[in-house]
Amino acid sequence: MTANSFYPAVGGYERVALIIANQLVSRGHSIKIVTFTPGAADPEVPFQVYRNPGIGTMLTLLRWSEIYLQNNVSFRLLWPLLFCWRPTVFVHHGFYISSRETIFSWRYRIKHVVTLFGVNISVSRAVAESLPGRSCVAANPYRDDVFFRIPAIEKDRDLFFVGRIVSDKGVDVLIDAVAKLRDRGLRPSLTVAGSGPEEPTIRRKVCELCLANLVTFAGCVTDAELNKMLNAHKIMVVPTREGEGFGVVALEGIACGCVVVGSDCGGLSEAIGQCGSVFPSGDSSALAEILYKLLVNPSSRGEFVRHAKEHLHAHRPSIVADRYLEVLTGVSEGTH
Repeated sequence: MTANSFYPAVGGYERVALIIANQLVSRGHSIKIVTFTPGAADPEVPFQVYRNPGIGTMLTLLRWSEIYLQNNVSFRLLWPLLFCWRPTVFVHHGFYISSRETIFSWRYRIKHVVTLFGVNISVSRAVAESLPGRSCVAANPYRDDVFFRIPAIEKDRDLFFVGRIVSDKGVDVLIDAVAKLRDRGLRPSLTVAGSGPEEPTIRRKVCELCLANLVTFAGCVTDAELNKMLNAHKIMVVPTREGEGFGVVALEGIACGCVVVGSDCGGLSEAIGQCGSVFPSGDSSALAEILYKLLVNPSSRGEFVRHAKEHLHAHRPSIVADRYLEVLTGVSEGTH
């Protein structure tokens, strides 16, 4: 299994790859990981990780393997197949072109062509529909041992955002929406967890809009801290501008009892399901309108929360791993 970025790097893509690897090992399969992410050996990881291996190591691993599973198409990890072919499965975690690009670059074109020659797994229907190659859908899992409802924690906070503070994540859209809610007579609390290069700009925006008494910057938090924070909030907002392949963060919010409001980018609406609402990406007025209705009518939030158990079941690690194994077994037996 290859992943350009992998544990101990932190991110949705990295977490999903780690979950699937652990699930496969727990079922008796032998897994070896290839990545370019630096890191020391971790005795708690039940598989070998090869970091930035040379061509000799890559060819040895390919000869050892029965199936080559690649998380996203990577040219740096694809060419060794020219010397040692193995049945290949591509897991597509996102889109190979930005929604803001007008020219489909040669790199993206080749990656799309590659999907015609391997077996494809996509993390959402939106991603699958963007590819020329036939692809099955295995929606992303969330860590159900880390994110769960803690009944003892009262939901006394209103809005929550977690992620890198960059323009693509749309936190500025959320800040504008909070200002609109304030102008309509509401005073919702907002917690922003995470950091990023545009944090100073966002902090200035909060001050310019006179929202400093409503917005709290929590900085980077651990998973345990994030679980507690989510449990204390009523609504998670995911205002991303870029097309999300899926959006595991939405599942984490749902698992902690939050209603999730996200943009209509990519597969994010599939991650939210019936557990929240979507708004047009970048439209702070539409976002403010949805949040207003949820805040002034608490019973409306209950309608979304009651769908959580069924929605989350389909995204438990064991269930998603079943889908992966269905595909991998088909490849092994030559039926895919």
